[in-house]
Amino acid sequence: MAASGSVSPQYTKMTEVKKEEYHAVQGTSYPNEEKVGVITSQPTETSGVENYVVNLDAAQVAAWSVQEVISNFLERVNMTYANELFMANKINGKSLMLLREDHLKEMGIQAIGDRVYMLEMIQLLKKKKKELETTASLWSGETPAEGCAYSKNCWHCVRRYTCPCCVSRVYWKVTGQGVFYRKVPPCRQHFGTVSTEYMDYRFFKDLELKEEHLCCCFCQRYRLQLFVDDKDNKAAERVDPGSAFPTPHELFHPEAPKVEKIIRNAWNAARLVSE
Repeated sequence: MAASGSVSPQYTKMTEVKKEEYHAVQGTSYPNEEKVGVITSQPTETSGVENYVVNLDAAQVAAWSVQEVISNFLERVNMTYANELFMANKINGKSLMLLREDHLKEMGIQAIGDRVYMLEMIQLLKKKKKELETTASLWSGETPAEGCAYSKNCWHCVRRYTCPCCVSRVYWKVTGQGVFYRKVPPCRQHFGTVSTEYMDYRFFKDLELKEEHLCCCFCQRYRLQLFVDDKDNKAAERVDPGSAFPTPHELFHPEAPKVEKIIRNAWNAARLVSE
């Protein structure tokens, strides 16, 4: 056996490997790497088809016949191959608004992409309908309302009828989303500013309807108190530190009982949607 200090012949050959240098072939070019910018936002513009569907009146769509669904919807969204399927299954406007993916699959639309695309178009229709339902006016009115019972005092009552522009007014609007009111100061062209308040049903705490009798019980008026936990600290100031509710917004109006029912129903519907 060789001594420990000697090197084996096979390892000696490995140390004698000839080193060679490699050079690029003349005429060959290597382009510089181009950097692609980072996408920070998604496109926000909608296509012409989407704009068409969004601008459709949901009430009119619900009244469409089967032929109108084909001509006004399928052909406009480039799904004409499904004309016979819609005709055979009698899909009218009302049925169109209720279609789900399992319905489309049962009808014979097998392509997943087509089903997803059509459901997206139907969702746009439903979105428009929902927006109309939530923003439509359920009740509107103004205060002070007609009648001496809804005047602050006798002098206020006289001014209301002799100089209407000298009296501040509040315009109310009840929708499916909340309650709006706009305060217009007297002689707004020269004094004061118009302010608008919005009370979302998500922040409603309670409603209270009161019937008050004035002038020895000969005059009566209705007062509707809206207890809302407003984000605006000024509007949410409490009567006293120990009070359970904030200072209420008050509506003095002969139709207050009707308004109370409308608001309570819309409030309950909004809570069901949020849950």
